[in-house]
Amino acid sequence: MQVFKSVFVWILIIGATILAFNIFEQRHQSTTKVPLNTLVELVDQGKVSYVVVKGRTIVATTEEGQRIETVIPPGSNLVDDLIKKGVRVEVRDSDASSGWLINLFISWLPILLFIGIWIALMRQMSGGGANGPGRAFSFGKSKAKVYIEEKPKVTFDDVAGIDEVKEEVKEIIDYLKDPVKFQKVGGRPPKGVLLYGEPGVGKTLLAKAIAGEAHVPFISVSGSDFVEMFVGVGAARVRDLFETAKKHAPCIIFIDEIDAVGRTRGAINIGGGHDEREQTLNQLLVEMDGFDTSEGIIVIAATNRPDILDPALLRPGRFDRQIFIPKPDVKGRYEILKVHAKNKKLAPDVDLELVARATPGFTGADLENLLNEAALLAARKNKEFITMEEIEEAIDRITMGLERKGMVISPQEKEKIAYHEAGHALMGFMTEGSDPVHKVSIIPRGMALGVTQQLPVDDRHIYDKKDLFNRIIVMLGGRAAEEVFYGPEGITTGAENDLQRATELAYKMVSMWGMSEKIGPIAIKKNVNPFLGGLTNNVDASEELLREIDDEVKRILTEAYETAKRTIETYKEPLRAVVKKLLEEESITCDDFVKILKLHGVEVKTGCKKEEIKTFEGSQKEVVQDGHDNN
Repeated sequence: MQVFKSVFVWILIIGATILAFNIFEQRHQSTTKVPLNTLVELVDQGKVSYVVVKGRTIVATTEEGQRIETVIPPGSNLVDDLIKKGVRVEVRDSDASSGWLINLFISWLPILLFIGIWIALMRQMSGGGANGPGRAFSFGKSKAKVYIEEKPKVTFDDVAGIDEVKEEVKEIIDYLKDPVKFQKVGGRPPKGVLLYGEPGVGKTLLAKAIAGEAHVPFISVSGSDFVEMFVGVGAARVRDLFETAKKHAPCIIFIDEIDAVGRTRGAINIGGGHDEREQTLNQLLVEMDGFDTSEGIIVIAATNRPDILDPALLRPGRFDRQIFIPKPDVKGRYEILKVHAKNKKLAPDVDLELVARATPGFTGADLENLLNEAALLAARKNKEFITMEEIEEAIDRITMGLERKGMVISPQEKEKIAYHEAGHALMGFMTEGSDPVHKVSIIPRGMALGVTQQLPVDDRHIYDKKDLFNRIIVMLGGRAAEEVFYGPEGITTGAENDLQRATELAYKMVSMWGMSEKIGPIAIKKNVNPFLGGLTNNVDASEELLREIDDEVKRILTEAYETAKRTIETYKEPLRAVVKKLLEEESITCDDFVKILKLHGVEVKTGCKKEEIKTFEGSQKEVVQDGHDNN
């Protein structure tokens, strides 16, 4: 509605301008002053048919459109003579003062309209823009959003999965509620709190929850709002931000993405130097030194890149406390799912514990998106409730991409894909200590033409050498199955991703974690070039050592590959039966796989372990996503 109103106003202004110029043009057409006898001659010749009389002035228009003007002498009967000769005569008011004012107004009307339009444009830039009042003439005003009456309604009940972090920030809430308790013993709260972690872990949500729990005003601003094209504007906005905070103290200042303005200063700066940003950072440092915590102002900042922040910003007295917000573990994911499921209609078969186990590495934002995707799928299927089917489909869609049902794959290629995936799964079952297989599928998703999912029983925080070697064996099981069934000439490009990940893992074992007896306990440091975004080929190691590392990595990969080949050679017939089932149904579960193996007398070393999955000892879900693609 506001848009239409603005358009209508501008149409009126443009129309009035055009009308004014037309009137101005008409009123100022050329008028020629002539003697009285000239007018009489033209009337006698029949060239004048209309005259306008204003007092003693008479203006006539000829047939050619020429305007002539003359003065009627006192006592003259000229008007009567014109009427007798058939000339149309119009008599107008001869008030000289009003005519003078009207003529003056009409003369200045275009200029006045131009000035009015200019003022309207300036007011639009000043007060009607997207950033509120003073956009054009108040560059130094902060763009912070101040929530006073409508304080954040988010509380700690809406923040789940980070219980330790919530305990850490509770004293800030206690101080904002009762500062006298801390001041009695000479204590002061931290001036600033830096929240850092990966995107989506809940940094902004936690800051709002702190303000909501403390019931204080919440002043929110982004780091990019300070930086402008004009040097000095950012510093002025920082000053205005803290002035605003002092007026609403006690309060919380929240600066999101502070790395936009708080990067390390100096000539060698990631992204290059920027005078405006450095001035803004300097002003922020001064302001954080200048205010007293007794005023009740707490600065909370959030960033995904704490490593690039200026050391002066992180020292005690500014950001005294730095809190890392990790990705939630399995229990945290379960609590987050319960929060986001409050407004969702879930069917009785939905097991949020199982969903939490199937989503390792998911952040709070990812889990919220997961339930939303499941809700959309349920609505698309005209269901009244979200079932476990939609949730599992949503997990597959997020982790592996959309299902490409229309993709045409030849029977020969589909068979090779099936052997590849069955090879992964078989090594998962036959390798001791491996994570239980959850599902095997040859349905194309995203860039992958097949996938093997594993659902471990426990959350793993550290891995021993044997665990990592077994993981490499499982990764190479697909390529090993291709060679066993199709020969060395029949291997495919589908193992690209497997080989990359296996090689990377082997290099880490040798050069980072010291898991090679030949190389010994040594870690190779990579030299980071800030101008290349961290990319570099330089390492602090001799050519001889690097050659030994390459040889050791090759030995690990070869040994793992030969182990996988021997295992698949041993169980070729059961694997053929699995592939036959996989080609018929395109997707089989852990139970189906184990049933086929047991029918052929194969005893698996790792089963499905559903009874253990129902406990809350922790879990992850690993997707072995192969390099099968259609490139």
